[in-house]
Amino acid sequence: MKVINPPPRRRRGYALLDVVLAVALFGITATGLMRVMQRVSETSTGFSRDRYLQTQIEGLLSEKRILKIDAMASEMVDELTGITFRTYVEALEVDNGEGGELTDLYKLTAEGVFIDDGGEQIEKAEIIIYKSES
Repeated sequence: MKVINPPPRRRRGYALLDVVLAVALFGITATGLMRVMQRVSETSTGFSRDRYLQTQIEGLLSEKRILKIDAMASEMVDELTGITFRTYVEALEVDNGEGGELTDLYKLTAEGVFIDDGGEQIEKAEIIIYKSES
């Protein structure tokens, strides 16, 4: 019994179809992979900014807490990131539990203000400090 092979032209046609399908599949996969990589990059940038904010705010609190009350307020803009950092201090009124008030307590606040896709965002931290005015 003799097996008849299809003519060579048909094989070439299917080979071309295989190549076209393989290129299309590769293109779709590459596009999906690029979208995933873009989202990973955006997330990484957000985490990096958050860590930078946290470090700067902690540094501001550490710096300002040793100054006199009048010198604690400040504002600066980080030119590289566009983040505005502020510190301010407020007198803190705390009851001592016996009807009297604790004196010389202050709340020092440091905040970072920036704009992202959701509009203006504020990250802040506060500490309570004791500073006698004398």
